[in-house]
Amino acid sequence: DGNFGATAGIAEMLLQSHLDELHLLPALPQAWPAGEVNGLKARGNFKVDLAWNNHKLQNAKIHSESGERLVLRTTQPVEVKGLSVEPEQEGTYFITSFDTEAGKTYKIIPVTE
Repeated sequence: DGNFGATAGIAEMLLQSHLDELHLLPALPQAWPAGEVNGLKARGNFKVDLAWNNHKLQNAKIHSESGERLVLRTTQPVEVKGLSVEPEQEGTYFITSFDTEAGKTYKIIPVTE
């Protein structure tokens, strides 16, 4: 059980999917300034790939298996390639939400100013 618990804890630092939203990089350790992870499964039947640098999201790919509504929580504003979606600020977080299509992958990138 200890091995699975450690793996689950690491996955939770990179992606949380409770409260009907996907929180990208919610607890990224200071020791991991850059990296990537592929194939994390999230509630709502989503598969998530993430890459980060300087402790900030560089990009994410989210594959919708079932066509559920996707609500993203991030620490920086993001855009969804190919969709006109405006992030809303909620305290120190940004919330981006949109309907997905089953079998489609959505690329998420930080908004550059």
